[in-house]
Amino acid sequence: MKNTLSVLFGLFIFISAASAEHHGHSAGKLSLISNGEFILDTVEAGDIKHTLAELKGLGNIVDSTYAPMPNGTVIAFECAGSNVTKNGESMLYALCLAKDKDGDQFSIENTRVGLIGVAGPGESVMRGISGKFADLMGTCTYVPTYMKNDGVFVSVAYECDMKH
Repeated sequence: MKNTLSVLFGLFIFISAASAEHHGHSAGKLSLISNGEFILDTVEAGDIKHTLAELKGLGNIVDSTYAPMPNGTVIAFECAGSNVTKNGESMLYALCLAKDKDGDQFSIENTRVGLIGVAGPGESVMRGISGKFADLMGTCTYVPTYMKNDGVFVSVAYECDMKH
């Protein structure tokens, strides 16, 4: 029995390492600054609050060693997000479609603990959809900065590790 468990444990470690290898090697890093205006709609029912957000804007690649997105690349994006506050906890999720001037596309999924409109760090996953970005895969951290002046505006700084 002990030998069987040792073999199974060893097989698990081998398969885990092989699976991790499948996720790719580093393809570089990039910094992305995006800016846009939110359109927010909130429903409150007792102690539950649900906020829906639409966001459109532009992003600029400002520091990149990732070949498909060199410095100066401009990205247009549109996002739909949701923020639920329940039992004193708040979670944010947003899905963005991003495209460059050639129409090549990738997605950005943003998640974090906290409220839309309140600064706080989060995590993102970038996934390629088409064109030069078809094989894109990256993980990012991000920090939003909000400005509430004749609307709700956000500037988001992303730091990303890209894979291939």
